[in-house]
Amino acid sequence: MDPVTQAPSGLDEDPSAYLALPRFSRTLDLDLDLAGVASRTSTVTYALTDAPPDAAWPVLIFFNGLGGHRLIAALIDGIARAHRVQILTLDKPHSGGSARGTPLPLAARTRWMHAALLAVLAHERITRVALLSHSNGLFYALYTLLHLPPGLTATSWTISGPFVPQRISGALGLRLAAALPAPLPNALGSLMQVIPPVARAASWGGGVLSLSAGLLSPAAAASTPDARERQKPAHQRGYMHRYATPRCRQEITRRMLAESRVAIGEEALFCLHGGDPTSDGADSVWGIGPGATDADVLRGAFARLVELHPDDALRIRVVYGAADGLVPARGRAWLKGVLEALGLVREEGAWTEVPGAGHDDVLFLEEVVGKILGRVQEACV
Repeated sequence: MDPVTQAPSGLDEDPSAYLALPRFSRTLDLDLDLAGVASRTSTVTYALTDAPPDAAWPVLIFFNGLGGHRLIAALIDGIARAHRVQILTLDKPHSGGSARGTPLPLAARTRWMHAALLAVLAHERITRVALLSHSNGLFYALYTLLHLPPGLTATSWTISGPFVPQRISGALGLRLAAALPAPLPNALGSLMQVIPPVARAASWGGGVLSLSAGLLSPAAAASTPDARERQKPAHQRGYMHRYATPRCRQEITRRMLAESRVAIGEEALFCLHGGDPTSDGADSVWGIGPGATDADVLRGAFARLVELHPDDALRIRVVYGAADGLVPARGRAWLKGVLEALGLVREEGAWTEVPGAGHDDVLFLEEVVGKILGRVQEACV
């Protein structure tokens, strides 16, 4: 009888073996026909975590934030497996191997991602999904739901730390960034790679960026991860220490920054100038619809979502960190007002703000992510 071997995990001494697993580095060639995009072929790289043979685990599509790197799946895989959920996440254009060598105007990014996602879903024979977006992943998830083809069903959408443009939220840091010449935000990825404090200060919703933030005191370093987590309030306890070592998290951070240098800069411009007019006739840089202002574009897109998914067919929940500096209280209040007016968040608990949590923190909190995955699993039973 052949010996049974244990697949590598994020808790092994050498993270390279874990990250080399095929589920974290899948590749698919695409045939494209997108307005404003000259190339007719492209490539997408993505992660799709495994399920046991013959198991019918639900699939959660994760639209990540700045940079949008597939290796975020390696961090979520452990807790997702505990809840019997598969994670599918794509590298955004010019991150990893996605759209490498394919020039894309900013206004084409949502369309490219949508085309790539549909190709991956068809290739993997997936027809029923739940959605999770973080930060500016909001725009990609919204575009997908507004252009959902027949035969593909979306059961729910959890919106984590949704990005709200600075012209609505009044975020000072974003207002200053938007005033910079375009080449400076576009260099953000390179700055993050060579100057770690820049990466920590940016905290623009790459999720992985938060992993390297902060140094432990000698006393804290001497305690166990479990002990440190138990000292926190229940709503602020994380799960990462159970599924990935610090060395594994550091390697994921390194690879993400190395492979997303260009994408991070492009995503910064995409966020900052999303409602600006485009030269190729698109509705907006975000591509989600027309509007004279950022507020008009977003409000109109959500209104069309209600028309496409009547009778509460699509369940939407929103979770923020109450200490989110990227989207201050003014921006959160505006978005909540829009969603409540449209009837998109009316259930008890559909809007949550976690005390003391920052913009990316919610991605790594046991209470937040466990509930998201639990709801996804319950919906398929």
